[in-house]
Amino acid sequence: MTPALKALALALFLAVLAPATSLAAPPDPMDRGPYTPVTLDPLKIGTVDLQEPNAAGGGLTGGAAAATVQLRGSIYYPGNRATGSPVIVLVHGNHSSCDSGSAPNCTAFKRNDRGYAYLGENLASWGYTVASIDQDQLMYYQDGTARGMHQRRIIIAAMLDKLWDANTAPIPAGDNANIGGALVGKLDFSRVGLMGHSRGGDAVSSFIDYNRTRPAPGRKYNLRGVIALAPVDYERRAPYGVPFMTMFGYCEGDVTNLQGARLFERSQYIVDGDPFPRIQVSMLGVNHNWFNSVWFADGDDATGTDTACGTSQPNNIRLSGGTYNAQTRGSGDPALMGDQEKAGLALMSSFFRRYVGGDAAFDPYMTGELGEDGVSPQIPVTACPTSTAGTRIPCVERNLVSYFAEPAARRDVLRPETDNPLTVSALGTAITGSGFANPYIASGGVSPLPATTAGGFDWCNPEPIYFTPSSLGFSGLPTATKGCPLPAASALGGQSGTRENAPVNHSYGMQLALAWEQKASISTRVPAASGDVTGFKTLTMGAGVNFFDPRNPPRSGDAIWNPTLTTQDFEIVLVDKAGTRGTVSAGSPRYGNALHQTTGSTTARTHIVLNAIRVPLGDFKAQGVDLTSIRKVELIFGENGKPPTGSIQLSDVRFQEAVGGSAVYTDKLADVPPTTAPVPAPEAKTVVTAAAPAATVLETGAATTVAPATEATKAATCAVTLTSAKVKARILALKGATGCGSSLRVTIARVGKASTSKAVRATVKGQRWTASAKLAAGRYKVTVAGASKLVTVR
Repeated sequence: MTPALKALALALFLAVLAPATSLAAPPDPMDRGPYTPVTLDPLKIGTVDLQEPNAAGGGLTGGAAAATVQLRGSIYYPGNRATGSPVIVLVHGNHSSCDSGSAPNCTAFKRNDRGYAYLGENLASWGYTVASIDQDQLMYYQDGTARGMHQRRIIIAAMLDKLWDANTAPIPAGDNANIGGALVGKLDFSRVGLMGHSRGGDAVSSFIDYNRTRPAPGRKYNLRGVIALAPVDYERRAPYGVPFMTMFGYCEGDVTNLQGARLFERSQYIVDGDPFPRIQVSMLGVNHNWFNSVWFADGDDATGTDTACGTSQPNNIRLSGGTYNAQTRGSGDPALMGDQEKAGLALMSSFFRRYVGGDAAFDPYMTGELGEDGVSPQIPVTACPTSTAGTRIPCVERNLVSYFAEPAARRDVLRPETDNPLTVSALGTAITGSGFANPYIASGGVSPLPATTAGGFDWCNPEPIYFTPSSLGFSGLPTATKGCPLPAASALGGQSGTRENAPVNHSYGMQLALAWEQKASISTRVPAASGDVTGFKTLTMGAGVNFFDPRNPPRSGDAIWNPTLTTQDFEIVLVDKAGTRGTVSAGSPRYGNALHQTTGSTTARTHIVLNAIRVPLGDFKAQGVDLTSIRKVELIFGENGKPPTGSIQLSDVRFQEAVGGSAVYTDKLADVPPTTAPVPAPEAKTVVTAAAPAATVLETGAATTVAPATEATKAATCAVTLTSAKVKARILALKGATGCGSSLRVTIARVGKASTSKAVRATVKGQRWTASAKLAAGRYKVTVAGASKLVTVR
């Protein structure tokens, strides 16, 4: 091992030994709530007129012709909730329309809407009404260039309008309606959320603007949270005016250039003073289809020879996609979920319960704070993978959370902007830098080679000038005003095609390109008026490693699938008014995994995505830095045992996250005790498909049945505390108090390199409970009813 690698290993070791934070465990979004989910499948709620403008300027003919179709889908709601329920609408993407026959009038429709039942039922158990739209017919009527985006905006608006009507008065039964009076007075339209998958992700992102400008008599709905799941970026939107999250997987086999990263970066500064946060989640080992159980049943979009992503490869790190079959592919049964659905559920449910429901206890899943102890993953341990491939790398490596705070909880420092990207900071002070090498390599894909700047560092933005160059008569690869460093066109990760407007896998947006072959640094002065940062929790920035640059550690062997083997690193320095310097290592596991290189061995599975480096300001305070008088922010490369050479992308250095927590939508949804009133049955005859055992299923002509409450449901309605966790001779002894009666389950999850978990049943006597387990040496997270504690077994 070289001296540099030894120093790096020591730094990582010391970082892991750093004291764990005192962060209280947030609620576990995998738990079921106190309400009984009612599934109505299919939901029929009227008709909708579709009309897609012809993107080429011609008449509305063929597949793009105007049409009236049935507005339908599936709906999940809390049948025993007495007060208004928040409304969530789910929008699937482009897929085949038929199981048999041909579109638009299949003999058996695919029912793509049913693929999110696992999310719908979970949220319904917490008091939300979730409608998933069936677009099997819409896909036939979409324009080939516009990709059906306007059609999807129309159908989202139509579903919200019909739900509004169903909340106001019963909808008469008929061929196109079966909801009857089941939702009358049951919906709360002050709390509306959207989730769209694939083309649906682009649709919900564009619906934000459509909703804002929708003319009368159309209603404008109070959107409180929008998720774009593995989205396309056909319309090049910059979502604003609402909390927005995008999620995508590094093993994508469809939207392989991770277009959700573009939406995240593009949206950040689009409107000055926009009071809402943006969130990006990069997910290792995740493909495109398996967030939808119907699509899972249709196959794997990421098969192939890629070392990290190909399921036939011996060391692949793919997350499993569930155990669904033709009969259960639309079921919300938690027992059927695979690794990928669990991760998706944990983060999507957390987002909706945080912003639509207003519960700030879910903030740590959104901000990345959950992982600042260096050993905890960004998702609950109950959602960590359990499959062989899923446990090949630690759970802490799986999800990279990037959080861009609202202006009131953010102070920008180094933000490349259009007018002076290399000379003036966001604070109005000079940017100074020296020692850097030209970040563009002679053998790379950017030609002609840009000249070396005075400081050596440069700026770039890979956003193409034209959206559809071939439609505009331009040939060749799309070009940007100033592209970021790229490998050669024929090399791994090279821009060798026009797939969704290459470059194939890069975050768009203004960013700094930094390369070093000796000591180098970049810094800016902090004015006295901006020097008090005690109101913020972190110093945060976005970073990505240029994996193709030979100045970075080479990716070979196990490094192709194990991102921990190719970590970059540099120093982050804060200097106060008295000259006291605080220094931390950017590559510490406590600060995230942005400096780990991409996984993958094929062009479509290698990526340069900006992810967050999140440094708690307490780490500088512990070194004596006065956080009331910061005067300088500096980044130093290539010294003090850090890698002597390297090449990275960097953006948006900022202080952020209010110490008192985010003030965005903290009006927590009331915890209303469930009623025992019977649920009105739909008036029309319905066919009910597979549902989770814990759900109440409506079936016309049959009695409503309620399955026994799960342990998670019981735990949600009583108080449980964990008061003691002691280890002796590798026996973990736990004690606590409870009002839950005689049944209680404790989850013991190993964290670190082997993220495994098991459940232990507690012994309850009166108001006290105890549990014990024999464990191997390691670090464990003990969780019971939302309370958790980290323990070490030696």
